[in-house]
Amino acid sequence: EYNGIPLYVIGVSKTMAAFSSSVILRDKNIKEVILTGICGAYRTSGLKIGDIVSVHRDFFADEGVFYDERIDSLSKMGFGFPADGCFESMEYPEMTIVNSNTVSYLDGTGEKAALMCRNTGAYVENMEGAAVGYVCNILNVKAYQVRAVSNYCGRRSEQEWDAQKAFEKLKCFFKKFFLL
Repeated sequence: EYNGIPLYVIGVSKTMAAFSSSVILRDKNIKEVILTGICGAYRTSGLKIGDIVSVHRDFFADEGVFYDERIDSLSKMGFGFPADGCFESMEYPEMTIVNSNTVSYLDGTGEKAALMCRNTGAYVENMEGAAVGYVCNILNVKAYQVRAVSNYCGRRSEQEWDAQKAFEKLKCFFKKFFLL
């Protein structure tokens, strides 16, 4: 808890996020959440490290069949996800609104990241968002997602990580937003 606001750490990855958020939301009877953390930006997005974004649509981007120039998502194949393969979060007004790819597959060369970006048109990628959105949808919980860009997606040697800067920007955002 921080200044009367309950905080929960759900972990990194779709698996941890889905498990942790389902247990927390069910056991604590929570009706509204803000998922926050860091994300990588696709260079084509124009976003910079440290930018804060509000995620609107979050895709299960690496779940499906990969071909050379396209991905057939599980949702397109008729498997249990929403028809468009994504979950929608509430948008924070006056923020940069983006779509995101939730991934568990990390691409060392940049080729698959570029393919996922082209497939969905997302500006950023994360490792938890769509999984938490899925849980929130099932449990009828209102969800927001606020992220700070910590790196660029693609080739590992060119990602320019600065997680510290991203976390500092998130801290400033939440201090201002919640008047902490």
